[in-house]
Amino acid sequence: MDPKSKRFLNRRTLIAGAAASLVPLRAHASVNTGVILVGASWCSFCKQAAPLLKLLSEQGDFPVLVASHDSKPIPPFPDMVPSQSHPLTRDIVSFPVTLVYSSSENRVVGRVDGYRNPRWYMRSVANLINQVEQG
Repeated sequence: MDPKSKRFLNRRTLIAGAAASLVPLRAHASVNTGVILVGASWCSFCKQAAPLLKLLSEQGDFPVLVASHDSKPIPPFPDMVPSQSHPLTRDIVSFPVTLVYSSSENRVVGRVDGYRNPRWYMRSVANLINQVEQG
């Protein structure tokens, strides 16, 4: 890895860590809450959103399903389902889209469209999860 790439990854890690500390989840998510990241492996914004979502999922202890438009995983998530075959994601064509799903209500209860910056993305997803957990 060349020094420039290494510096970029370190900066990204620093920003992600700082954003995670600024936007804590109020509590661990219940077993009824999950998140679906809809994107593609070639999408630069999806590649930026995925590690942040991973941090949030570890902090809040909720599952993340990656629905990939090109049927390839989006790191750091090693697994995915093709978005065209998933009933909740097959019609989504702009990326990334993050869906918050409640199994107790059996529906998508929130949606974050796009990715502006790490702080905005993490705050948007955390706020949706906190709203679901509060009822």
